[in-house]
Amino acid sequence: MNSIRTKLLLAFATVAMLAVGGTALAGLRIFEDRATELADETFNEARGQLKKMLRLRYEVFRALSDLSYVLPVMRQVTAEAADESDFGLGSEAGDADDLKTLHQNLVDADWGWAQKADRGFFAVADYKGRLLYASADKAAYNKDTRALAAVSRAFEPGHAGAGQPSAGHYSGAMVVDARDKKLLASGMVTDKTPAGMYIIFARATVLGGQPRAIFIQGWEARNLLSDLRISDKAARLALLAPDGTHHGALPPACLKAASTMREGERAELKIEGHRWLVQRVALEGLGGQHIADLVLAYNLDERLATLLEGAGVLRFVAVMMLIVALLLAYLLASRIAEPILALSGAAEKVADGDLDVTVEVRGTDEIGQLGRTFNRMIVGLRERDRIKRTFKRHVAPDVVEYLLSHPEAQSPVGERRRLTMLFSDLAGFTSISEEREPEEVVTLLNGYLSKVSEALVLRGGTLDKYMGDGVMAFFGAPVPREDDALSACLAALDHLRIVAALNAELAGTGAPTLSVRVGVHRGDVIVGSIGGDNAQDYTVIGDAVNLAARLEPVNKVYGTGVLVSEEVWLEVAGRLDGREIDLIRVKGKQRVVRVFEVLGEAGWLAAHPAKAACVAAYSNGLDHYRAQRFKAAKAAFDAAVAADPTDGPGAAMLARTVAVLDEVARPNWSGVYNLTSK
Repeated sequence: MNSIRTKLLLAFATVAMLAVGGTALAGLRIFEDRATELADETFNEARGQLKKMLRLRYEVFRALSDLSYVLPVMRQVTAEAADESDFGLGSEAGDADDLKTLHQNLVDADWGWAQKADRGFFAVADYKGRLLYASADKAAYNKDTRALAAVSRAFEPGHAGAGQPSAGHYSGAMVVDARDKKLLASGMVTDKTPAGMYIIFARATVLGGQPRAIFIQGWEARNLLSDLRISDKAARLALLAPDGTHHGALPPACLKAASTMREGERAELKIEGHRWLVQRVALEGLGGQHIADLVLAYNLDERLATLLEGAGVLRFVAVMMLIVALLLAYLLASRIAEPILALSGAAEKVADGDLDVTVEVRGTDEIGQLGRTFNRMIVGLRERDRIKRTFKRHVAPDVVEYLLSHPEAQSPVGERRRLTMLFSDLAGFTSISEEREPEEVVTLLNGYLSKVSEALVLRGGTLDKYMGDGVMAFFGAPVPREDDALSACLAALDHLRIVAALNAELAGTGAPTLSVRVGVHRGDVIVGSIGGDNAQDYTVIGDAVNLAARLEPVNKVYGTGVLVSEEVWLEVAGRLDGREIDLIRVKGKQRVVRVFEVLGEAGWLAAHPAKAACVAAYSNGLDHYRAQRFKAAKAAFDAAVAADPTDGPGAAMLARTVAVLDEVARPNWSGVYNLTSK
């Protein structure tokens, strides 16, 4: 009785008989509980997806309305129709003609990108609620949209969108049928619009304390329901409006019960011989107001029948397991004891951090296989530690942990993401290389690159590769980051500080002064582990990467340190100080790129008044230059250079202006500078 073999034999027999008996007695109860658990899991899954989808749709709508408002067509002003503060929306003088003109301008504008925001319709109204543009009927305008509650609420304070940084935007939301008379009368939809319920978001842009432009987005409710990826076929969904109308295939009794239930309450119903679990989830608008309900229903009996189909197989398996256990228990008992003790001792050493342990493997049975698996695990742990130590030198620790715990992020097919890329190059290092011993040059370069790498890691960037004394990095992958553009710009400013410190160290040694050029761009790329079977790099590819690389040498043209594209500047404006430099077309590209110089964090210009005066004069000169007022441009650029004689952009644009000073006005002048070299 004291032998391990006997104890294991008794243990096997006891456990097996208890398992069979317990299965027979409690099987049905277990299946019923499991069916209920599956219902709760499905409900939780649906609620979670709904919350994310609504937040995503609102963010898409918010971004769409913000982007729409900055379009030039939204700021067109006629001398008869409006003063500049109206932005061409809702002025009193020449109302009808100006409204028609503005409507036509909005129709003529390219709204194709706005229509990709989601399925449904998109509309714009002025501060009186008059329709200016509707994607469903481009001929409709000057119709009253305020009859819809969502639009009406967008004119009232106190309905700011959830999570908005400013109360300057009012908003409203509602659920309405596509055939609703008020919706049809508004002109936003037509009788050809697909039938069904629509979720409507309305958002007003406020200027001078008054709403000026109202952006309205309508989504088909059926798309919301179809996008909810509920894996359990026993679940049913429906959208229930406050007026009792609904969309979705649910028994009427479920909908009736849900209409009287509290938010989040779950009820069990008996409908046509089947048990149903029903739950009501509130659908909230932009400001948290209740606009409709999602009704979740789960057919318990349907799920239970599916589970019980496998009950006979499970009982057969349990009996077979009992027989096999009794036959093998005696044979395995003695063989199990020794390997288990060996594994236990080895596991204790691993727990103490000793990864040099190895288990002696005997036989080819399961215990032997367990020993071999344990040994492979130790090898894997050693390799994992080595990779972590190596990888953490190049990327942030949280990126390492993310890649190790999400192997799908290293898929060779890559993933399409919107990221920010940074390229930098150390200018003047070639001269140092020619004057010093190779060992000294390598030490100096390693010191510089180590500090740059540390700065990139601290900013959350991923170091892609070293290119001589240059660096390529990207931000926003593999770990998604909201402020990838800001982090990249701060890392670029870190480059400037590191080189300044390096020049201070080299002062007095006769070494030439070093400088660094950094280019930053943001765009869509493919990111992933790319390469052959034997060697792969976690990197990014795409046209946006090429443009970022081309921006770095553009610094030589303007004598700048950090140049970023407009896509980057739109993300960081207000949080960093800088200025627009020029409109350029890099070699090999037809696209015109608006480039900006990053000078420092917010407040930097206030602390450098001379540079602030230079920047103001430069901006004035740039306006004159693009308007072909070359004499005024020269005077402004002269003032910029006078305020800061070291200002590279000012000197470059002054020379360019002098070169065209006597030219006559060109009809197709754009002011774009074409670069002839990379």
